Amino acid sequence: MTYFKKYIIIFVVFVFAFIIILQITMAAEVRVELTLDINPGELTLTSSSTAVFAEVTASGVNESAAGSIENVNVIDTRGTHIGWTATMTSTHFTTMSEVKFLSENNYTGTNTDVDFIGTYDGLDGVLDPARRFLVEITQAGTVGTAAVFRWTDPLGNETTGVLTDTSVSLSNGISVTFANTNYAVGDKWFVLVDVLPYTGLTVNPGDIGVNSGSLYGITNGLSGTLTGSGINSDAFSLMTADSFTGSGSYYQEVDLNLIIHNNSLSGLFTAQANITVS
Repeated sequence: MTYFKKYIIIFVVFVFAFIIILQITMAAEVRVELTLDINPGELTLTSSSTAVFAEVTASGVNESAAGSIENVNVIDTRGTHIGWTATMTSTHFTTMSEVKFLSENNYTGTNTDVDFIGTYDGLDGVLDPARRFLVEITQAGTVGTAAVFRWTDPLGNETTGVLTDTSVSLSNGISVTFANTNYAVGDKWFVLVDVLPYTGLTVNPGDIGVNSGSLYGITNGLSGTLTGSGINSDAFSLMTADSFTGSGSYYQEVDLNLIIHNNSLSGLFTAQANITVS
């Protein structure tokens, strides 16, 4: 091979190499930013709607009744991991008897002509034996125009000179209703009321289960008795998620035990529990 041909081959190889390098150096680049926005969910709470205590027979000694709130479930999908606390409050357990008609005094009506409605708040405390709301007609006539009554609360406080009406508020959450009829002086009606205070209710938060998430940093509240002096008790801790924990779904059963005072009124006692999470 002549030197001339050899140089031509080298030149051709060089040109091809240059073209390849040029193509490589001329390649373009585009950077694409990929984004995904995850919207926060909610902090929610569910539980069973009722908690029924075991039946108890009235007696002359203190007793107790057991019940439970099943499946208190906290779901945190906020994605913040800032933690939360589930708490419970309760009203007093109260009951009210059927209306009793004390005296006719030339009155020909029935017990249904006067009724007591509402939910007794129990703020008078335990009154042993059970006390009553008493209504007595002091001026005869028709409802809303002539008939006037007086009434006595469970502590024995008397209010006089009250005009009858279709509904008249008394106290402690109780109202009295009068039918559209004539009433005679001396006609009397009453209902008995009783209370099992929430201060006699022991709350025992059960072990916490997990549907999703981690139990790290999740703790159940300590067993104890409700405290307070108002219609609703102080808040009682059921379960808590520390900061940087709590995302997921968590559940527990809350066991309850209620003290029943001696000589309590028979009947259905009801209370309203309120569970919140924040």
